[in-house]
Amino acid sequence: MTRKKPTVLDRKKGLYLKETATKGRGVFCTSAIKKGETLEVTPALILNERETGHTDKTLLNNYAFTVGPLPKAIRAKAGVKDDGNASCLIMGLMTFCNHDEEPNAEIVWEQIDGTVYHTLQATRSIPKNTEICTTYGEGWFEDRQ
Repeated sequence: MTRKKPTVLDRKKGLYLKETATKGRGVFCTSAIKKGETLEVTPALILNERETGHTDKTLLNNYAFTVGPLPKAIRAKAGVKDDGNASCLIMGLMTFCNHDEEPNAEIVWEQIDGTVYHTLQATRSIPKNTEICTTYGEGWFEDRQ
């Protein structure tokens, strides 16, 4: 059996949740953030079509995100037949990042050894105590009305 290097689950020190005036809880940081800096790496749970359908009827709907094309091994492990109707639940602070039309961070994902990991990265410099926002993508708000 070959041993593979483990994926490091990491989070920038100083990230915290704070109630915002209009968006509910949001993610902030006690120190300035540099463009390109990784703020968090965390695994995700892949939900197949049936599980996604159940999630759509609960509060988890606000924390489930669509997935792109999944590798065959991940599809088989999660029982996904159609990527377009599957979703994922991200397991970290980044789930509390609010939407902004001009986000200062993005969430990217990759598959390593049969697990999907999401990484939150700064897309520009972020001053300390500024809210860290991503974009939820086209149609996210319309799908929930």
